[in-house]
Amino acid sequence: MDSATLFADGLISSRLNEYNLTFSPDGNIRLYTIANNTSTNRFYTIFITRKEQGRWTKPQIASFSGQFSDADPFFDPIGKKLYFISTRPITTGVSKSDFDIWYVDYENEKFSLPKHLGNEVNSMNDELYPTVSEKGNLFFSTENGSKGYDLMVSRYEKHKFQRPVPLNGSINTTKTEFDAFVSPDESFIIYTGMNYADNHGSGDLYLSFNKGGFWGKGKNLGNKVNSSDMDQCPMLSNDRKTLFFTSFRDSQPYPNDKPMTTDEYLNILNSALNGLGNIFWVDLRQVIGASGIYKQSN
Repeated sequence: MDSATLFADGLISSRLNEYNLTFSPDGNIRLYTIANNTSTNRFYTIFITRKEQGRWTKPQIASFSGQFSDADPFFDPIGKKLYFISTRPITTGVSKSDFDIWYVDYENEKFSLPKHLGNEVNSMNDELYPTVSEKGNLFFSTENGSKGYDLMVSRYEKHKFQRPVPLNGSINTTKTEFDAFVSPDESFIIYTGMNYADNHGSGDLYLSFNKGGFWGKGKNLGNKVNSSDMDQCPMLSNDRKTLFFTSFRDSQPYPNDKPMTTDEYLNILNSALNGLGNIFWVDLRQVIGASGIYKQSN
């Protein structure tokens, strides 16, 4: 698997609009997001599938989702909390117009009721794609004025999250950086950069290393991962060997040497590779070789 291919075709990746896969630390639970396909009425719902007797169950809406717009699930490294974003009201009332970060506790194979992460972290703008390191620090992206989105960190100190600050170094630019997966030891980040000079498409996945608290300029992961379409929502397997991500690539042929039949056209539209979001995976060692992440982690 030296270039990205569809993951769980027919179970998770389908003709629907799928985003952001996460795993429980034991590997027996997968959660991801299914979105609607409209641009004016965005709505996201978190789905769950479990491994039972060696087989994955049919995905269902997670117990804490389905009423409000929820997305970007992420299990913390020890599997006790699941973070996600939501437009649900903080108190009784109407939904928010922006996404905040929420979490649910996970114990005895059950999720608690959702809990708001608080206004120390959340703002009146979108907070997106939370990931948490082994130190308990929270990484995410948020709007930053005319610069679009930047990558932020909220450090966990004195048993609470502190006010977020932009990541130090050259990782944030005047372009847009968002959807960042941080390695558990905070040695590297994989994130989406938009409209960079070396983009293959509208957004590509980049790799940045942490050197003494300063994040280096992102390196494009190349065409074994990135496409001419949007590539985002990176996530690594628990053994850090496989990269999962969301892509909107449309690789279906539309032959023009003769008219398509009705069945041919509907088969294209109903296939996974119809231009909506899907989950892809690739062996990260094939992308970056024996250097980089693996040299630093040994």
